[in-house]
Amino acid sequence: MIDRIRQVIEQVQQHPVNAFASPLLTGYSGKRMIAALQHFTSLLEGQNEACYLEVGVFQGLTLLSVAGANPTVPCFGIDNFQAHDPEKKNMSVLLERRQKLHLNNAHLINMDYEDAMENLMVHTQGRKIGVYFIDGPHDYRSQLMCLLLAKPYLTDDAVIVVDDSNYLHVRQANRDFLVTHPEFKLLFEAYTPCHPTNMTPVQEMEAREGWWDGVNIIVRDKANLLPAQYPPTRRNRVLFENDHLTHASRIGELAPRALTVLNLLFTGRFLRAAKNLQMAYREYRNLRFKGQFDDANTFWE
Repeated sequence: MIDRIRQVIEQVQQHPVNAFASPLLTGYSGKRMIAALQHFTSLLEGQNEACYLEVGVFQGLTLLSVAGANPTVPCFGIDNFQAHDPEKKNMSVLLERRQKLHLNNAHLINMDYEDAMENLMVHTQGRKIGVYFIDGPHDYRSQLMCLLLAKPYLTDDAVIVVDDSNYLHVRQANRDFLVTHPEFKLLFEAYTPCHPTNMTPVQEMEAREGWWDGVNIIVRDKANLLPAQYPPTRRNRVLFENDHLTHASRIGELAPRALTVLNLLFTGRFLRAAKNLQMAYREYRNLRFKGQFDDANTFWE
């Protein structure tokens, strides 16, 4: 199976053909990513015990594209639509698209990924994961947990595709999983110079033709046929060690806003910094986890 997976990668590298395209399907992914997911899933045809699963559905671009290209393979997507959905419309967009495209093999698991993984086989009607696409929360813990929680449900020949592997913390989670689970190997990796948000129009067009925001493709290698290799990370772990300070702070939840304020101040955008500081104060008053002390909070109370 590893050879067949490698053949798919080589094929989509040269000719990323979308086997199911519709103007209804829009979102954030690259043509090579979509083509790879479709072709990987086609390898599951005839395997009644296997399915396609993704974490992070958004408005259904990959889930529905894969389901449309593989009508005999059950395809599942986990999402509770709590992120990247300010207008609270993503689920309705997904369901409407699924209905219009008549994709009865595309199934939504409307739950937090950790809750869904507690009893995944119930949601997948007893099927294990043959193709696993991870595009959910991109923080280090969530990325690692997406790998760890799915491990008992993976078929022997499962392929894992990790989106947004441009991010250092995503690559670090992938590396930590591979180091501690040597029966899994990194088979392929591809990256872009930066996140698409920061790309020039030409770079973004190239990303849409390719792997979008980087990819790591992982396979199970029980026979230990492949050499161990890992995505690039930094030996300096200061960013990860700072997690402790954030979690123990009285206002750790405001860390993203604080970073925004400091960045605006240091780059001379004082008016925007002041506005963000006002927003930070409003958020401070509504904190869910507000510690009793400036730092070293244990949150037992």
